[in-house]
Amino acid sequence: MGIHLSFEDKPPQPAPVARGEHARDQAPSVSVAVLRELQALQGIGDEILDALAPRARLLGLEAGECLLRKGEPNLRVYVVISGLLQVELDGVSPPLAHIGRGETVGELSLLAGGVATATVTSEGPTQLLVLDEETFWWLVEWSHEFSIGLLVRLANRLRSNNEAVQANVILRRQFEQAALSDALTGFCNRRWLDQTLPRIIQRHLHLSESMCIAIMDVDHFKQVNDTFGHSAGDAVLMQVGRLVRGKLRPADFAAHIGGEEFALVFPQTSLAGAIIAAERLREAIAGTAFDYNGRLLPQVTVSLGLAELERAANSLELLAQADEALYAAKRSGRNRTEWQGRGASGVGRG
Repeated sequence: MGIHLSFEDKPPQPAPVARGEHARDQAPSVSVAVLRELQALQGIGDEILDALAPRARLLGLEAGECLLRKGEPNLRVYVVISGLLQVELDGVSPPLAHIGRGETVGELSLLAGGVATATVTSEGPTQLLVLDEETFWWLVEWSHEFSIGLLVRLANRLRSNNEAVQANVILRRQFEQAALSDALTGFCNRRWLDQTLPRIIQRHLHLSESMCIAIMDVDHFKQVNDTFGHSAGDAVLMQVGRLVRGKLRPADFAAHIGGEEFALVFPQTSLAGAIIAAERLREAIAGTAFDYNGRLLPQVTVSLGLAELERAANSLELLAQADEALYAAKRSGRNRTEWQGRGASGVGRG
């Protein structure tokens, strides 16, 4: 790729700086001694460094100053002499990478056609060595060591970028998961239910399969909060959540949709099967002794309203039917399961 020089060979001087170039190219030139210390120029012979020194320029940046902006033209390579640069993709996510002393930035955009692929800013006062496009290609042609170093840096940069992108993808997924989860119970939340339930319904309608949904409400929950405090109420919800998790089948879904209300989804389940599952859960909660900080709480019970998926139903209609059945259970004395159907009546004890 490069050309090896004999002792008689002399690399031609790169072209002088043309008048009228950007003000950044008018900064003072750099000494050969400084060039020798830069990692990006390690291994380059003194003859090439002697020819490079008059052409290379210094650039100083203040803290927070932008060097490159994503999408804007760039035909220069910058070598960090002192300070630190950070590389960002969108200005919102954590920095994609940091570039310190002896490292380079700008070569990807120069090689890719002159448009910066990321935004680069200084984290503090930073001094840079500036190589214009012509000087960069002159170094590539006349220094085998610079060319090999360039390939190594590009490979490391791409690997680092891939790792950072993967980390950002994982982080984004974690944020998305957090946005769809309830921190108190560990269940999915109402947002998840609103997003997911329509897809579950469509799949069951397409396959002509039965499914049911239940809305479950903790009875007299306000009295728990008012008498024992909200921390005790949170403890009740967490214990109810553990009972729900232990009694539902692996294929069933549970969501904490707000306050003391839970939604239970029973896929591939007829109304008769959902009634059995709901009653098993209701009885387990009614038979459990709840406590808070070692203090026994009054008996906790739940009311449930069940709705079965019908041919033309959508998620809003199904939830509304379950809500209506829940209100019927509340009106009938609580601690019971109600559902809609031909001649169906609730079960449980008041």
